Amino acid sequence: MDTKITLNHGAGGAIMGELITEIRKRLELKGKWEGQLDDGAYLNAGDSFLVMTTDSYTQSPHFFPGGDIGKLAITGTVNDLAVMGASAIALSLSLVVEEGFPAIDLEKIINSVNDVSRKLNVPIVTGDTKVMPKKELQGIIINTTGIGTTKKIIRNNNLSVGDKIIVSGTIGDHGAAVLASRFDYKTDIISDCAPVVGIINELSGMIKSAKDPTRGGLAACLNELADKSDVRIVVDEEKIPIRKETVAITSVLGIDPLTLACEGRVVIAVSANAESQVLSILKTKNPDAETIGEVVKGEKVILKTKMGERFLDNPRGIGVPRIC
Repeated sequence: MDTKITLNHGAGGAIMGELITEIRKRLELKGKWEGQLDDGAYLNAGDSFLVMTTDSYTQSPHFFPGGDIGKLAITGTVNDLAVMGASAIALSLSLVVEEGFPAIDLEKIINSVNDVSRKLNVPIVTGDTKVMPKKELQGIIINTTGIGTTKKIIRNNNLSVGDKIIVSGTIGDHGAAVLASRFDYKTDIISDCAPVVGIINELSGMIKSAKDPTRGGLAACLNELADKSDVRIVVDEEKIPIRKETVAITSVLGIDPLTLACEGRVVIAVSANAESQVLSILKTKNPDAETIGEVVKGEKVILKTKMGERFLDNPRGIGVPRIC
């Protein structure tokens, strides 16, 4: 007897993961594609791999300090390919727009899409546009699909005991910037929304696993890496780079900053003997890059705090705000 699929509005990382797993079970045909539960699926294409990913963006508000939903959509999809080791070669762009959506806002969003596309030299080659009756959605939804190629796939399940976990910069900047805009909270924080493909390419050959901490933030990212490799990740809370402004806004709203989305950061696992070189390279890009933990035997994610140790659980439920 089939299990019913249950939809929970605002589902967090753990619940969303369960939903995706259940949906995936019902989609039986996989062909020769692998990695369907990774950041992208990949197909062996002779001496290289073809990688494909897709994502939908419901960003609210549509504009935030450091970007807008258009920049976010293109950047997010390119980053999903990048953490698989792939360079994007083409993107699709599909828009679902609410009737009456301001033409000037749509123009700004499309201009942002074009700006990122040109800077990365990745063309938008196909897409679709639909208009929905007023009040049937919040302004605009964007879906982007990306195709990229790589000689070597970076997988989420490649962690080993002794590996070091490095984050490329302060975490939660995007989430904090969006929440500040949403609640009219006065702050100077700017979203980290930016491509990470340059970082990944420069570290080519030294990365064992990589993931961008988007939905569910650092907490969801670390739990996925640990679960897929069947290891334990121990993280030192004092080494996690977080801006004071991010801590301030999350304290006011009662949100754990470790669950806030980043859109221009990458969490990287490297062998212990590569840690120094990788961290040195990252710090030339962002001085806030830091080694935050290591891989040990066991399971789940452990957060070492001033008060002791606790599990850093995968975010669940509506406590994870919809900001990407």
